[in-house]
Amino acid sequence: MKYVKQPYFLCGFLILLTILIGSFILSAIKEPSTPSQILYDDSGNIIDKAPFKPNDKYPLGSDQDGNNYLHVLVEGAKYTLGLVILVTLGRMLLSVIGAFILLAVPDFFKKVLSHLYNIFYFAPLSIFAYLLIAPVLIVFSWSYSDLTQFTVTMIVLICLTLPILSLQIANEISILAKEEYIQNAHLLGGGMVHIFYRHILPCLSPKLLLLTVQQAGQTLSIIAHLAFLKIFIGGFHEITYTATGPSNTEITYMRTFSDSHEWGGLIVQNWPAYYAAPVLVIAPVCCFVICIIAINLMVSGIARADQNSYKKIKRTKTLIVPEAESPSFVPLKDRGVNAS
Repeated sequence: MKYVKQPYFLCGFLILLTILIGSFILSAIKEPSTPSQILYDDSGNIIDKAPFKPNDKYPLGSDQDGNNYLHVLVEGAKYTLGLVILVTLGRMLLSVIGAFILLAVPDFFKKVLSHLYNIFYFAPLSIFAYLLIAPVLIVFSWSYSDLTQFTVTMIVLICLTLPILSLQIANEISILAKEEYIQNAHLLGGGMVHIFYRHILPCLSPKLLLLTVQQAGQTLSIIAHLAFLKIFIGGFHEITYTATGPSNTEITYMRTFSDSHEWGGLIVQNWPAYYAAPVLVIAPVCCFVICIIAINLMVSGIARADQNSYKKIKRTKTLIVPEAESPSFVPLKDRGVNAS
């Protein structure tokens, strides 16, 4: 595969694959334990209280419950990247189906959708996602189960760019359908499914792969944006704390924690402790940045691989020079010989 040989694509792919596999391996081998909120030295003296500062045992410190924060981030990777993969595959599958539906509708409808496409291209998708998800995950979260909340989130994230993708793929198919070999395939009796699978899909697959990687990056960005809007994906639980305020008054406050340790949820739950332990917020943000950089490397690798393939094809066509006519086929009169 030409993309695997491209260093940019391979580097980005290996980064994401390593994070995802490492998350599953850690979850499988990690033994359940009860974390301690107090850290002691060898003499039994208290040296720190959760959240712990980074040290040899806790490379990124700990959360407020005493859990190793590096382990928390790695475990949450499979939920974050898993959600991105599910949303991306759902978008691409439904977009291909939607593209065929658009090819069968009147041109007027496609023109209207094209104008809407121009609007959504510049619109803040994160705001639209928040407006659609917030009633289920924030306002009326008490009346919906975790499965319902997750399902609604998936549907919203998938349908968010479905019209845009369907229109893009339909335009690509329309351009390919005008090619001479596609029209000849119709004349030779090829069915629509056969022509799409044998002729259109091989030419469309590089474009689909590029769109898939781009949609993965966009989905990851939307999840990161939703985190700052206090959207928990994968379930949450609330804990009530009691503290002593000024004049010995009792203050009660409630905090929300992510059940899945998804990176966006970690940002939200640790935001109140940002000034006391900034690594609790900065670390998941850096995880988002690393994954987005890896996805951009894959996009760059795909573009470079396609560009190199185009240059090779163009160079090959340039090198094909018509051979000179063989002297044996030159007419006798052109050789100066009397044909009679």
